[in-house]
Amino acid sequence: MKRVNEFELYELAAKIHPLTTLQVPMKFSKVWVDWWFARSALNTILTLRPLTVSTEAAKKLYGAISEVLPEKWDELVFPSDPSTEEDIRPWQVSAVMEAAKEFETVLAAECRVLDTYFVSKKGVYSTADLVDHAHHHFPDTIQGELPDQTKSDFDQAGKCMAFDLPTAAAFHLLRGAESVLRKYYEQLVPGEKKAVPKMRNWGVYIKLLHEHGAESKVTSLLTHLKDSYRNPVLHPEENYTEERIQVLFGVCVSAIVMMIEEMKGLAPQSQLLPFPTNFASQLAELAATTSTAVQLGDATRENAVDKGANLVS
Repeated sequence: MKRVNEFELYELAAKIHPLTTLQVPMKFSKVWVDWWFARSALNTILTLRPLTVSTEAAKKLYGAISEVLPEKWDELVFPSDPSTEEDIRPWQVSAVMEAAKEFETVLAAECRVLDTYFVSKKGVYSTADLVDHAHHHFPDTIQGELPDQTKSDFDQAGKCMAFDLPTAAAFHLLRGAESVLRKYYEQLVPGEKKAVPKMRNWGVYIKLLHEHGAESKVTSLLTHLKDSYRNPVLHPEENYTEERIQVLFGVCVSAIVMMIEEMKGLAPQSQLLPFPTNFASQLAELAATTSTAVQLGDATRENAVDKGANLVS
């Protein structure tokens, strides 16, 4: 899939159509600029558009122009005296004109069957954002905390929403939410209390999160997601509408933001130790303190030995 600029077709038409009404006699110096840009527009459309039927007609027109107009800029030659300039040969003018008419006719037929579609806007969501980076709908402070899998699933969900595949979008949204749910679960429920692999489902996750002190507002929203969206979408008779998938998009964003905010609160807040401003003097002070402590320890041991000797005697 590739984004296209529809204005390119307008520019092509504006430059090619005048070639269908050429008249003789015609001077090269009067038409070379228009023909140069017409040929350039042909080259652009052949490069950027997947034309099939029109390709041969476009090449024919390109060749007819090139019979008169050199393809390299430095090969252009103009008479020193304009009054002595000869007309372009009538058969060359006719060849360009007929090729332009043929190209217009064939292109008109092909445009009717080109795979060109208009993607309607979905709610308040920008089509460009849905297609290119739907995970940007998360707040900037949250995006850096999202697992890569969640970003990928939300981007895929955005494409599905834009192209009218709401049920497929639901799967991706709930997958994205589950990636964050697992991360939240791993952080809050450590060690032996984790669910065994075959029991890894939303019900088990939510139950263990609740038992280990998860905020009720988070577990309540996750339960709502599970019961109203995640479990039903697994059944073949459950099909989403455009309106319902927009609601689910918002709910999943809310649930993920809440879980990430809770994980931030659970993360240990380590305090930074002050960096020594005079490292050499502090190191010398530490060495002196250590030496004094060693000397005091030696003196204490000597006193203990003397006392022991007195007791024996």
